[in-house]
Amino acid sequence: MTQETRRRLCIDFGTSNTAAAYRVGLAEPVIVPLGQSGPAMPSAVFAGEGTVVVGHDAVHRRVQAPDAYEDSPKSRIDEGEIELGDRFWPIEDLIGAVLRHVHQTALRHSGLPAFDSVILTHPDKWSERRKGVLRRAAERAGISADRLRIASESLAAAWYYVYRGHDVTGDERMCVFDFGAGTCDVAVLIRAGADGFTVTGSGGDNNLGGRDLDARMIRWVHDEAAELDPELSARLRAPAAAIALADHVRAAKEALSDTAQAVIELPGTQRTLLLTRREFESMIAPFVERAVELTRDAIARADAAGTGPKGPVIVYVTGGTSSIPMLQSALSSVGRVARIGDPKIVVAQGGLLRSTNVDVEEAGGVPQNAARPTDPPRSVTAVDAAARRIAFPTVPPGTVISGVHARSGQVVRAGEPLATLDSPSGRLTVGAPVAGTLHGLDLRPGVVAQAGAVFGAVGPADLRPEQWAQLHRAPAGLTAAQPPQHTPPPQPRTAPPQPVGAPAAGYAPPHPGTQPGHAQPQAPYPPQPGYPPPGPAGGQQVPSSGVNTYGLAGLIVGILGFPLCLGTIVGTALTIIGINRAEGRRDALLMAALGVNILGTIAWVAFGIWVLVSG
Repeated sequence: MTQETRRRLCIDFGTSNTAAAYRVGLAEPVIVPLGQSGPAMPSAVFAGEGTVVVGHDAVHRRVQAPDAYEDSPKSRIDEGEIELGDRFWPIEDLIGAVLRHVHQTALRHSGLPAFDSVILTHPDKWSERRKGVLRRAAERAGISADRLRIASESLAAAWYYVYRGHDVTGDERMCVFDFGAGTCDVAVLIRAGADGFTVTGSGGDNNLGGRDLDARMIRWVHDEAAELDPELSARLRAPAAAIALADHVRAAKEALSDTAQAVIELPGTQRTLLLTRREFESMIAPFVERAVELTRDAIARADAAGTGPKGPVIVYVTGGTSSIPMLQSALSSVGRVARIGDPKIVVAQGGLLRSTNVDVEEAGGVPQNAARPTDPPRSVTAVDAAARRIAFPTVPPGTVISGVHARSGQVVRAGEPLATLDSPSGRLTVGAPVAGTLHGLDLRPGVVAQAGAVFGAVGPADLRPEQWAQLHRAPAGLTAAQPPQHTPPPQPRTAPPQPVGAPAAGYAPPHPGTQPGHAQPQAPYPPQPGYPPPGPAGGQQVPSSGVNTYGLAGLIVGILGFPLCLGTIVGTALTIIGINRAEGRRDALLMAALGVNILGTIAWVAFGIWVLVSG
């Protein structure tokens, strides 16, 4: 078949969004309209009654059953199986469902009976095992192995750059900076003859993307809403409102790439918030600095490899988040910034353009449509019976993650805090259900906590992703971040960690008949071998009532020491310590001590002024 008649489809399956384009012969690539108002669609999946729903439909259904929803199957490609709803799904089935939908949508849009070849793009850092998962997912999507090609995302972007009349000449280098919704990937390329590129260095961060910027903006919205109406922030955390707010925030972020200010509608209300570009840039500055640092590191690795020239760098930005002007300005400190085409879809288009569409090959010149043995099965050995997959416990609707206190690879004890949650009923803390090493922890500030959703695993240090299927799901421990101070009897400053603590006021716990695997009040976990028993912070208890010793001392010193300035200073210091020890409670004793020392301070200041004036 000649190049003039070949029909090709390229799918850019992303961490958060998926785009696609097709080309017939040597004609211009045609974008497949996958989104409701744009070319891309969410890569999300929702497991229904024996079927998998993808894209926007999956996003809309997540409120029905949060534990059946996964917004980024690509980020979990190493896990083998994912628990959605009441069953486990092979990762190939979930990714295959997304690819099948895109493939069928492209056929309908093009009017073609079939495509002669289908190209799937992947990050440069992917291992052969991950590429094998992608191939098997394509086969389950109905894309036969003889039609399948794969190509790296950076090479696809580079070929689009060349196709649009630009090139890398002399000792220049191209740095493809792909900043998408879920990840930030950087690759340094040099020309390899007239018909090729070679990757000399790469880097990135799988936990840095546009969603982090969205989460920061959502926190700003909640802070502003709370100042308008203390109850408004709680209403915005309701599941339906949280989804709508995320869409409004994303739209405002995109608008601020072209305008100096944007309006954010508050769902379910008649109110709006005005966000200026200057405010937005102050929020995202740490993320921009991190992205520039990743770019410099990738270039440094390319220089250290010594496999190519070390001349000027052209930074070619791709991915939707790379459209932010502040980011492009910051990247100009690294090299000349180039933006050619729509950053969201250049990879899907570029995958169709390599060297006038010769077959994409892997390293070593092996055509990618050659037959390949499947990855050898990996033995799954029994794992520690105490290991668990960690799921969110039952929490009030609209609860969001406000802080993360742990990371993958960290050794924790039972009840040790993993994250802080902001709920309509107050601030909560989730803790490890059992002791062990954390694996695959997926906690991001600003993300809604969905009851039953698995966000990691805890077990032995050598726990492998393919062993997760053997683990029982356990709800994370749930405790109030700040126990009420007025409730007798006196409580320690920090309550001992519980697997699931007493719910916040106004929130009813599950019925005692709740099925196993759902959050419900339980007794504390027994002490774990090798760990001290859980207890209050610092190992001491602070009574919530009784005489405050520092406050009493501050009152006495403030009265008796008034004739001396030093007495007032010491009395004030003792009073402040007493207030801190009382965690903000100001009883009559403390208020009296505070008043005496404030009056003493005012008197001494007035005396000093009088001395200066009178000479």
